[in-house]
Amino acid sequence: MTVFMDRNLKYRFDSVKALVLLKHLYKKCLCNIKGVRLCGENAYISLRAIVMGGDRIRIGSNAGVREFAELIVELPGGRIEIGRGTYIFPYSQLRSFDGWIKLGENCTVNRMSILYGNGGLDIGNHVRISPNVTILAQNHVFSDPDILIHEQGMIGCGIKIEDDVWIGAGAIVLDGVTIGTGSVIGAGAVVSKNIPPFSVAVGVPAQVVGKRESLSKSIKYSVC
Repeated sequence: MTVFMDRNLKYRFDSVKALVLLKHLYKKCLCNIKGVRLCGENAYISLRAIVMGGDRIRIGSNAGVREFAELIVELPGGRIEIGRGTYIFPYSQLRSFDGWIKLGENCTVNRMSILYGNGGLDIGNHVRISPNVTILAQNHVFSDPDILIHEQGMIGCGIKIEDDVWIGAGAIVLDGVTIGTGSVIGAGAVVSKNIPPFSVAVGVPAQVVGKRESLSKSIKYSVC
């Protein structure tokens, strides 16, 4: 009886291992179908995601790109890197142009967010990007009024978002800024200047209204 039970347990254990292996192989195949060869273990790209320039995209282990999300690297100098455990949710667009987008570990890019990387977009670890956020590491050149704006080209200084930042829904981050570690950007804010670490910034343009450690003593959170 004991021998039978041991064999039954071993069979179940082997079946679970086989299913896990098949799951990993399936996800690897999805990456290959999308042309992304640099995928970590258990990385996932939906068949309904839109991927361009997959040979210049790297996705870390346990990361995911959901349905209808877009990863666009249309120019030879561009690249996108998505860190371990980071998720790109539906209808978001990451577009590098001739620059780069680098997302750290355990980040989320929620629905309908747009990230442009012409001047370089460096996002740290544990960053939360809420729905409908726009991050633009680029600008149109418009200095010559005698030439059409779209014929004057683009420039980009780059954006850096450090670790453990939360960007609220509908916020806009403009080119050339750094958002410091641990900062919170309020919903609908327009960030046009650097934000110091552990700041809370709100408004148009975004203004620092306090530090997290001081605000935590005055703000009381309630369960709705």
